[in-house]
Amino acid sequence: MAFTRTLASAALSAALLSFSPIASAVVITPSALGGWSSDVTGAGVTAITTAFPRNGDGSIEITLPDTSAEVDWSYTLPTPVPLSAFTAASYDYYRDAASTNPAIQAPSYAFYIDADCNSATTNDRSFLIFEPYYQTNSNAPTNTWVTSTITPSSLVWQTGIAWSSQPISAYMNGTATGGTAIRGSSCITDIVAFAGSGWAGRFHGAIDNITFSASPAGQIVSANFETRAAADATAVPTLGPAATAGLALLLAALVAAQRRRRPG
Repeated sequence: MAFTRTLASAALSAALLSFSPIASAVVITPSALGGWSSDVTGAGVTAITTAFPRNGDGSIEITLPDTSAEVDWSYTLPTPVPLSAFTAASYDYYRDAASTNPAIQAPSYAFYIDADCNSATTNDRSFLIFEPYYQTNSNAPTNTWVTSTITPSSLVWQTGIAWSSQPISAYMNGTATGGTAIRGSSCITDIVAFAGSGWAGRFHGAIDNITFSASPAGQIVSANFETRAAADATAVPTLGPAATAGLALLLAALVAAQRRRRPG
């Protein structure tokens, strides 16, 4: 009987130690944009819709009919982050097979950089732009969601500088070529998910689940775009394999104990 109690206690401890909630994202809806804003150039069209649901009922739908169109979704960080503190970012994108623009083009991600980290000077700002194609040199998949993860080793190009694709780490450590003034001490002030700007042909697709992390703050942005707040990303407790096994062991021990207490 003592062994049974010990077994049950151990199983319960294993279950509790293995318990871990899923981290929650901030749900962004048309009526609660949470600091996000969209900017449309030309005849582009965008909205949070149910056309391409991702983790819930919706995502950011984007339609670009011609080369004049561009759609940006941007977020100003609560506090500018030194580029040297950047650790990771990510976003999900979808390219509808009905799109007729070049197959290498897919929704992209950009950091808005203030080179001297001084808000009083405005002539030293530019974007570091991440495009999926330059990471793999392959066409964007169609009719499926793709997650793009951005790290210091990811390739980006800088607006306003002679075009070249260089790793973010080169900007972080001051070795990027091309006359750039961006250094590790430069600040990321905004993040932008976008599509378009000279894309020939029609593009139809979507963006969702935009994140940004820096050290030591950790995850600063995690945005899940839905059409209604009910489709939220509230943390839901889940049990991993170890916890499930522990609870099964606990149940078996309790059943055994119950049987031992029955009269013979």
